[in-house]
Amino acid sequence: MKMRSMVFAAHFVVAGVVQSAVTHACGFENPQTIALGSLNWIYPDALHVRAAVWRAEDNGFLPPAGVTDASGPLAFYRAASAVKKLGTKLADWLPVETGMGMSVVLIPQVMWTRLEVGPEGLTVQSHAEGPRDGDLVIVTEEKVVRALVNGKLDSETAEITGLLRFYGDPEEIANVRAALAKTDPAERTPSFAFPRR
Repeated sequence: MKMRSMVFAAHFVVAGVVQSAVTHACGFENPQTIALGSLNWIYPDALHVRAAVWRAEDNGFLPPAGVTDASGPLAFYRAASAVKKLGTKLADWLPVETGMGMSVVLIPQVMWTRLEVGPEGLTVQSHAEGPRDGDLVIVTEEKVVRALVNGKLDSETAEITGLLRFYGDPEEIANVRAALAKTDPAERTPSFAFPRR
């Protein structure tokens, strides 16, 4: 009887150790951490956007962390809506005959939205799995997209200060830069107001 009790107790101790190891896995198993690491590997320096956002928050160009940040389903819909609004503004100024595809990835969530501008207008695929081959990729954060859409930040300042990064064909990047410039507010945000890096 004592032997059976000891085996039973040993079983619970081992199960408890294994369970706590599974429950408290390190950050290397965190899917978001893996996705961010992969993103930065495929798109070098993509994560520099995060540091640029922190500097912009510190200097008052973007709302402080936590003020507009939220989680859950409403946060997803708010982010998807902001990217769609940005896509709509871009679609008015991009050449439709090219059928240009862009993928916007918001960090730190690594939420992809695919935008395609063609003769039928703008096609938006929120929560896409990633970019398609040949897509221009834009890496940024949601609050940067909202500031661009609301006219509180101009695209040139966003790019110069690292809040917005482009990856892809240089000609397509030039087209998107030109389209973004046409959507900018009349008054430019002084880019000298906070350091680039």
